Amino acid sequence: MIIKLKKISLILFILIFFSDTLKSNQIFKDRKVLNKKKETSSFISEIGDVYKDTIWNSIFLDKTFDDIDSFIKTIPTKSPNPFIQEMIFDFLTTKKKLNNKNISNEEDSKILELLINQLFETGRINEIEYYYSQSSNLKMNEFILVKILEGNFLRNRQEEACKILAENSSVSPAIFGKVIIICDIIANKYDQAKLGLLLLKEQNKPGDSFFIDLAYSLMSENSQADSESIKKKLDQIKSLNPIIMSSLQFADISPTYEQVENLNTSGLLFVLSNPSVETDIKIFCSELLIKQGRISFDFLSEAYLLPRYKNAELENALNIYKTLSPAKARPLLYQSIILEKNEEVKFQKIVALLKISIIDNLFIQTSNLVHKLVDLQKLTASKEQIFLISRMFQVQNEFDKADEVLRIIENEYDLDLIFREISIELNRRLLDKSVDIDLLEEKIKKLDKVKELNSQKYQKIIMNLMFNYDLSQLTKNIINKLSFSSNEKFNSNSLHNLSLAEKYSKKQDLFNSTKILFKTLGNKNFNDLTILESYKILLILRNLGFEKELRSISINLTH
Repeated sequence: MIIKLKKISLILFILIFFSDTLKSNQIFKDRKVLNKKKETSSFISEIGDVYKDTIWNSIFLDKTFDDIDSFIKTIPTKSPNPFIQEMIFDFLTTKKKLNNKNISNEEDSKILELLINQLFETGRINEIEYYYSQSSNLKMNEFILVKILEGNFLRNRQEEACKILAENSSVSPAIFGKVIIICDIIANKYDQAKLGLLLLKEQNKPGDSFFIDLAYSLMSENSQADSESIKKKLDQIKSLNPIIMSSLQFADISPTYEQVENLNTSGLLFVLSNPSVETDIKIFCSELLIKQGRISFDFLSEAYLLPRYKNAELENALNIYKTLSPAKARPLLYQSIILEKNEEVKFQKIVALLKISIIDNLFIQTSNLVHKLVDLQKLTASKEQIFLISRMFQVQNEFDKADEVLRIIENEYDLDLIFREISIELNRRLLDKSVDIDLLEEKIKKLDKVKELNSQKYQKIIMNLMFNYDLSQLTKNIINKLSFSSNEKFNSNSLHNLSLAEKYSKKQDLFNSTKILFKTLGNKNFNDLTILESYKILLILRNLGFEKELRSISINLTH
């Protein structure tokens, strides 16, 4: 049996290609002297772009292996915040110097594996291949070779992976066993593949039984019956590795929601290009990647157009979407909005789509899809709708329209209205890098009669004001009188961490400050941070001089 991959559509091919090259600020562009002699180093873990001079170059100097190991493991590789992803990419692709006195050869190899694994986790496979090709010291490193082979499988370059494997005939079967078996199956060497599977079965390692069953099914003449059996067993698997994912594609089997949710960025990019994956899973995958900033808004639109609905479902979308999960409701509403002729009904569908996008932190992305379709003449006097549409224009940087929508509300001292106005003005000034302090302070002065703020959202806006601008004493007095009520639980550990964040960042201790920043953020969205966590992040960014990053998170927190 010859295994053939289904044809990948042009749009998905472009998506994968550009996600892994153009959107990653490729290390291959703008090299000053291509034939310049490379720097030699006694440490194989000193990988990175030799022409890149960044703040990260000396972050590991005088650090022990345990220090470095702990730092790398705190990197939030699945962060749904684009600027954090950019920061991680910048860190990983900068050549970092080590100290001869602190690191042994064994520790050096382990640090290399940790860095390569993080590059792989974040979908930076091209970079791994580049470092591998440029350094003779890495040619015999089996860990990197595994990642290169897995990277080729995840980019549907199975033949290239098997060719590289054949060129490294001395590789250890204990490490490359599954790759060898899949390459034998692709080459129709079934007898060799079955022998490899028998050896794998004898090892009796946890998790291998599913791969063994899957491999046998790929060689079976009764593939459809085997496929059904494999699908039932797949539900018991919590996480997928690249070899299993590629094998599932051969077997025309789609992974589950839970498995996709647990995937790293490399895995998500593969799932999006896999023709065997169910449409709902592709949409879910697209939403995860767009929040990371790894694909553009345009591809979200393409993903939402993938499902096929009956005309009756599209016409009745305003009622049907309430019975669906948000991930399934968004495509239905989006398609119905595009086809809707009645402007009033279309407006209500847009409102519904925006509201359910807030649930999964997709409001900015969804706003990009629909903001040009909004007819303001259909806007009702509903305060909720007014703020929703105003915010929609704000996140698209259409600040004049965002302000115009708010004029419908007559009570200028409405607390929600005041903060929407402050938010828009603050957002405008942060984006333009210019400050009309007088105009901003006029809006703040409306808070003079407010005594207590119990909204974390409003508290974060005030906090952003204080971090980004030196306000007049009169304005400071107004803010100082505000009482911040909160349900947030403070404990000695969280306050201690805040104290450390201030201490390290003031001393320009990049290593410890960044470690706290990464650990605080984790893989959470900015909007999900507590007041204390938000303050800690802003404090570190400001004290370390990360102005661009400080502005990015400030804008995000004011939306």
